[in-house]
Amino acid sequence: MNFIFLISFLCIMALGMYYDAKKLKSQKKSIQITYYAIHALTLTLFVGKLMHISMPLPARFFIHTVSPWVGRLIGI
Repeated sequence: MNFIFLISFLCIMALGMYYDAKKLKSQKKSIQITYYAIHALTLTLFVGKLMHISMPLPARFFIHTVSPWVGRLIGI
């Protein structure tokens, strides 16, 4: 990805968290935990991308693992 896009994404994510912080205080604890868990996962994937770590993609898993198994199962 383009480095400018990555920096823009990080800034937008940080601003979104900043503006959401006020409204999150009045939300239930489960909503707060879910919100921060999603952002932590996003930040982890972002840092991994910056460090050139290959991300596991569900589509790749399906194509290389599940699809051949289904093909053998139905006899294609």
